[in-house]
Amino acid sequence: MRPMAWGRGWQGRRPGPGGRPPSRRQRWAVAMAALALMLLSASWAADALLRPPLRRWAASESVNIGTRAISEAVREHLLPHIQADELFQAVTDGQGQLMLIDYDMARLNQIEAEAARFIQDALARMTKDELPVRLGQLTGLDFLAGFGPVLPVRIVPVGAVTTEPRSDFVSAGINVINHRLYVRVRVVMKVIAPYIEMDFPVEQDIVLSNQVIPGRVPQVYVGLEGMDLRRLQDGRLSLLSAAIGP
Repeated sequence: MRPMAWGRGWQGRRPGPGGRPPSRRQRWAVAMAALALMLLSASWAADALLRPPLRRWAASESVNIGTRAISEAVREHLLPHIQADELFQAVTDGQGQLMLIDYDMARLNQIEAEAARFIQDALARMTKDELPVRLGQLTGLDFLAGFGPVLPVRIVPVGAVTTEPRSDFVSAGINVINHRLYVRVRVVMKVIAPYIEMDFPVEQDIVLSNQVIPGRVPQVYVGLEGMDLRRLQDGRLSLLSAAIGP
């Protein structure tokens, strides 16, 4: 056997099927799979790192927006037109014992409807645009608050604003109670942002009247808080028995 001929024959032989170099299509598929795996891993890591601080920030911002909307509606549209003495009347007997409280449910229902409408309008104005949040702001470090990419966040109200007329009876001394009349407002805020889409309920009380009423009151009513006035029959709370109404 001649060495040169053997050398040429060995060098010119084609590799077998198992020894072929990968084609361009195969190399492209491997690169895309590796890229997809890297992106998936980065997404998992970002979700684990960003979800807790972004959730805390979103909850705080939702409460702030809801509170501002309620406060604006109360300050500018409701309280200037509400007279506390028009909302209820305390009735006592000849010995000064408090017998019943007669609520003006028609006026309270009107206040509820107006409160829901004004709050809904305020929320629509405050949640019109997206809230850009820098990634550095979620770290909690002040010097990084203005750095990093921007995360678009939207906070929108979900459904209608719900209102409930309520009252509290708390002892304020001997034969004296503190009667607080208020409207409880509840709105649900939805946060739409990368990695989260959650609902945050916001509740706040609109105090219509907070007065001290003299007169002996049955012990069953002292310390009664959050009573729903819609349960009262004809809007009257009788203090002569423990029955509140249907």
